[in-house]
Amino acid sequence: MIILYMMFTILISTIFSYVYIRIYSKFFHLRKYYYVGFILFLVTIYIQFITALPLGISVGYLGLLSFITYPLALSLVYKTNIFNITFLSLNAILKIYITFIFFGTMFALINQQQFTLEWIFNSDYYHLSQGLSYLVSLILLVVFDNLLLSNKLRDFFLQRGNLLLIISIQVILIVNLIWMSATREILPYAWYNIVLLLLAFSVDGIYLLLRIFTANSTYFSVYKTHTDTLRKQLSFQLDHYKNYESQTQELLKFKHDYDKVLQSISSLLDSKDYTSIKGIVQDSSNELESIQIQYKKYSNNLVVDALLNDYQKRFLKIGASFDSLVYINMTFKMTDINLIKLFYNILENAYESLLHVEDKDSRKFQIESAQMDAYIKISFINTMNPVYSSLDLTTTKKDKLQHGFGTSIIDKILTQYRGFSNRYTTQHEGLDYYHLEIFLPVDTL
Repeated sequence: MIILYMMFTILISTIFSYVYIRIYSKFFHLRKYYYVGFILFLVTIYIQFITALPLGISVGYLGLLSFITYPLALSLVYKTNIFNITFLSLNAILKIYITFIFFGTMFALINQQQFTLEWIFNSDYYHLSQGLSYLVSLILLVVFDNLLLSNKLRDFFLQRGNLLLIISIQVILIVNLIWMSATREILPYAWYNIVLLLLAFSVDGIYLLLRIFTANSTYFSVYKTHTDTLRKQLSFQLDHYKNYESQTQELLKFKHDYDKVLQSISSLLDSKDYTSIKGIVQDSSNELESIQIQYKKYSNNLVVDALLNDYQKRFLKIGASFDSLVYINMTFKMTDINLIKLFYNILENAYESLLHVEDKDSRKFQIESAQMDAYIKISFINTMNPVYSSLDLTTTKKDKLQHGFGTSIIDKILTQYRGFSNRYTTQHEGLDYYHLEIFLPVDTL
């Protein structure tokens, strides 16, 4: 029976490990040799199934080993920062340990024994408790992380504050659970086991509810931020169209009046009054010059062109030069709303970067576009202050929730259309330049 329990545990734990890696691979890029980390992850789990420990090593040390090997294994699997690795490691440990304590305590209660790590380790229920803990953890992983929270976790991992909050609570829950379950004091088994059962159940419930709450709060905060940003973008568009409409109306009025002018000229020609004709032509020319159609064509796309004209005015107000030539294939399949969001966030980031350039005469911005094989490359180049390097993807503003998503929004849209970006800095004639290159497949253009 013990062999069957062990085989069951090995099978379920292997499935759990594979699903765990695959679910979170949706949010982090896998390393080239990620399978090395996956193997280390599995070996760390399999070691905990050993029941014959040399040199009298306590079972507790097997559990403590995972606090070292899990972060190491997951850092070999995913390309991400230490905070995300810490969360993923503690998340796996907490899921498994809570349910292991729960089932181990149940078996202790059935056998009228006080639960201790030594008792469960030397009992026939050790592997069964592990197998059941991995099974329940697998179910919770699929239900919560893969189904309920799947669309909200990406934004959660971008919010350092909520991530640190969860990590802190993970540590507190694990420490308290270990402290309660690792006691060697002889206590009334029924009372102690029931308390431990309730503790495991409560910790599991609190942790799940907290994860749902933080994921939802982050998601709705981001949604509100995106909505406000979109409202601002659309406001720019509306102002542009109103201005353009006003200028167009002025031109139409001139055209309407000019028809009458031509009739007058025709009558004067019949009477050969050339002096009056010359005066009328000169007055009409002056009136036409007074109509300021301040619209320059920066792009062959109406939506992008409107946004570029708006930002040209904003850049002009801060003394920045503005030069743009954006060619977008007219079969472009990106929705107008994503097109606005993409260019708005790029232009807004460039605008904020230029504000940090102290010498206004050194504020320069340029957009270039070219086709490279199967991609359209659009390059955004602006001068920058090295102290506020744009390669630092974290915002320098106090309102981090409002302004910290620009880069992530850009990357998200590019990924959606199978594109990618390249960022780097250069120096030329004593000025520092930031380069953002975005690449979009021609077949989506």
